[in-house]
Amino acid sequence: MNKKTVKTLLVTALAASTILAACSDNSSSTSTTDASKDGNETTTTGKLEVSLALMGGPKTPDAWVETALEEDLTSHLGRDVDVKNVFLPGWDEAKTKINLLMSDKDQMPDVIWHWDMNKEFNSWVQAGALHDLVPHLQENGKNIINYYSAETFFYHWDPSGKIFRIPGDIAEAGTMTTIIRKDWLEKLGLEVPKTLEEYIEVLRAFTHDDPDGNGKDDTYGLSGDDNYRSFAPFFLSHGVDPYQFLLDENGKVVYGATLPQVRDVLEILQGLYKEGVIDPRMLTTNPEVDDIMAQGKIGSIYRWVAFFNPDFNYHMSFKALNPDGEYMPIDPVTGPDGFASDLPSDLFGWSYLSVTAAAEEPAEVVKVLDRIASPETNKLIKFGKEGEHYEIVDGQYKSLIGPDEINELGLGNYDWYIQRKDGANIINTPEVLELFEARNQSSMPMREKTVFFKSLTRPAWTEYSADINKLRDETYLGIISGNLDITAFDEFVKQYPALGGDEVDKEANELYQTQSAERAEFDKWYEENIEPYK
Repeated sequence: MNKKTVKTLLVTALAASTILAACSDNSSSTSTTDASKDGNETTTTGKLEVSLALMGGPKTPDAWVETALEEDLTSHLGRDVDVKNVFLPGWDEAKTKINLLMSDKDQMPDVIWHWDMNKEFNSWVQAGALHDLVPHLQENGKNIINYYSAETFFYHWDPSGKIFRIPGDIAEAGTMTTIIRKDWLEKLGLEVPKTLEEYIEVLRAFTHDDPDGNGKDDTYGLSGDDNYRSFAPFFLSHGVDPYQFLLDENGKVVYGATLPQVRDVLEILQGLYKEGVIDPRMLTTNPEVDDIMAQGKIGSIYRWVAFFNPDFNYHMSFKALNPDGEYMPIDPVTGPDGFASDLPSDLFGWSYLSVTAAAEEPAEVVKVLDRIASPETNKLIKFGKEGEHYEIVDGQYKSLIGPDEINELGLGNYDWYIQRKDGANIINTPEVLELFEARNQSSMPMREKTVFFKSLTRPAWTEYSADINKLRDETYLGIISGNLDITAFDEFVKQYPALGGDEVDKEANELYQTQSAERAEFDKWYEENIEPYK
């Protein structure tokens, strides 16, 4: 065990043992909180000091954006607001810092930003270190409850009827798309592929028929990063996702990596790799995918919708190197059974915000978060002021300042604080916003098959997943590269139960049944406790 791991474990243990004492010392804050929950009068005059733990952006202290946010909040709340920024360190040390903050009453911020800390989050809830947000969202959270969907709230809802965290950031429901070289299609006289078979033939042509016209064998049909999502057109057209648990035709939850359709896909990919259609860099660690895309030597990739914003860095790099080149998005291709889908994003988010027991006026703190969640303030703290820091020309965002000034102004300091992905994210052109929505719709078939678990604890998966996924990756990559025969997949499926797969599947099915029952309860609760306050 390395020193960093030991340090993290010690800090986690310290947090668990001291957090209750830290919260218990805050007696005056507790009485104020209780009064607020009961709907009684709370202090809403005088200066409001609110401290926010921040992880995003340049983390510029005393920046323009801090003053701009304070002025906006002061105007909206009708009282002076003083924002105290608590900048978290880099990713390697951030969790340690968060635990330290949550274990010390004097250091605990009013709002804690956190991610991937389910065990710690549960301990904070049990220790009374977090406020239930429901009554405050009902009274002061209209922007928040209108922005996040019922589905999102479900994943953060406790069956007791309380909510102790809300997402800080959620990806668009459909963030990725199949991208193809439009100019190459036209040059080679090819139609936009609709089926997987047609897509494969296009990839072959992009590899072997000199689409860039330089007389050299230097193009690949398909490229991407070292991630199975790069092969999404193949897996998803077969109705499988090797990363997810899926519902089979009988309603049973199964691990997608073990399904027989995966074998068919791996066999196809093995053949294409042998033909030279697949960029071999896809099987290496952390290939520079965006640079590869910009160089203009690949015909197709499964990548981010945001690429189609004209001022997206790698879009601009591609156009600079390939002024006549053009990428285009295409709808998901259909597989042998007529199934087609894009990759769905989860709806529960990856980072979260909680109001801590340090907040003596939790209702006012939620007002702050709700104002941040408004389209106007979201744009202000992300992009600055229109006409001064940016302009909109023909529906397209244009920055009037350079990267250094953006950082100096602190724009982005409040990233991942209910960061909107709708029209308030003005960096997206109207066409890109439409494409996001189109991919949301085209990802629905896989969304209906995919189980996104609500439970914060999955002991069997935690215990066995490392070994299972290690063998999965060794098997898949070995088959695709041709170093293993396709029968290696059969061996992986045989070994899955002995690696803990039976316990994993049992847990997955039990959690899904519990989750389904909870959803029925939640829907009724949501109708009574959230809908009337929108």
